[in-house]
Amino acid sequence: MKTVPIYSKNTPDSNHFEALKKLVYNSRNGFPKGKLLLLQLKAFLLPIFFFAVYITALQVKYIAAFYLLYAALGIILVIIFLNIVHEACHNTLFKSKRLNSLFASLLDVLGANSFIWKARHTKLHHNYPNVLGWDSDIEKSGLLKIHPHVKTKKLHTYQHKYFLLLYPTIVASWLFARDFKDFFFKTRLVRKVVSIPAKEYIKLFFFKSLFFFYILAVPFLFFNRTFLECLLAFAIMLFVASILALLVLLTPHVNDTNEFPKVEDENQLSNSWFMHQLVTTNDVTTSNCLTKFLMANFNFHIAHHLFPNISFVYAPEVTKIIKNYTDEHNLPYRSYSLTTALKYHYRLIKSNSVTIDLFEEDM
Repeated sequence: MKTVPIYSKNTPDSNHFEALKKLVYNSRNGFPKGKLLLLQLKAFLLPIFFFAVYITALQVKYIAAFYLLYAALGIILVIIFLNIVHEACHNTLFKSKRLNSLFASLLDVLGANSFIWKARHTKLHHNYPNVLGWDSDIEKSGLLKIHPHVKTKKLHTYQHKYFLLLYPTIVASWLFARDFKDFFFKTRLVRKVVSIPAKEYIKLFFFKSLFFFYILAVPFLFFNRTFLECLLAFAIMLFVASILALLVLLTPHVNDTNEFPKVEDENQLSNSWFMHQLVTTNDVTTSNCLTKFLMANFNFHIAHHLFPNISFVYAPEVTKIIKNYTDEHNLPYRSYSLTTALKYHYRLIKSNSVTIDLFEEDM
């Protein structure tokens, strides 16, 4: 374990956050309880729906329908991840930690690893969003430069031209490479904050094998699909899942209007924790219920970062309080449309293709 970065102490910021917390927590009794009950119902129904679509895909006669249903599996996979697994990992889905842990394990059944993702998300990303060397969500393969303070490699000078070719592979990269790297490479960021028990290695290989067996092998071995058809269906599923996931996960942090701090001398960060969340995060404006459902209220992302112990179903109510408070006290709060946030993301990718400092250290 390494010594973690230290946020600056700022009394006005602390006072603002305490006042904001008081407003939010005093309002919790007025939040509609039916929202959480509906989410808990979804927690049981969505996995059933996923496997119902999967079983239907196995039995359909026409190959086009097989491909279409695997594309639907990609969408449902992301919806389960955003709506259920994410909440369970924050212990906000149910009051019972054991029940939350059980539903977090859905991520294992869907091909990823819940233990390592929870560590990446709750211990690194939430504590240090956009911080060089501490936010695993901006830890990339080296093909892309996300953080402005990373040294620009020759390949990066063209990243604004090829990055869209990489993004559809993000879920495949997660399933096939990222989890294994985090388990077996001690230089990975997550190893700064977690030690991996032996039983988790067993779970890693068991659930990875289970996922690839039922997604790839079962239709080939038992339902007369050719291996090429199964492989193409799997690729379609991962492609669709990648596009939907990136629309949700990239837009609240990874754009050129947000700050990308690095740890300064004596392990210090320049802002307080409260201000850091505001300057590294933006909301994404949505105008319809379908988009909000698909994004699982991730578009209200500042509320989630300031109050991760409150279920995302109440993010609209919490966001209203945050916006009123920040407006009243002249604090930073930013919200963009989805298309604007994507434009700002492209601007970041393009600006990072230019070398800023030849003597910067590589992440």
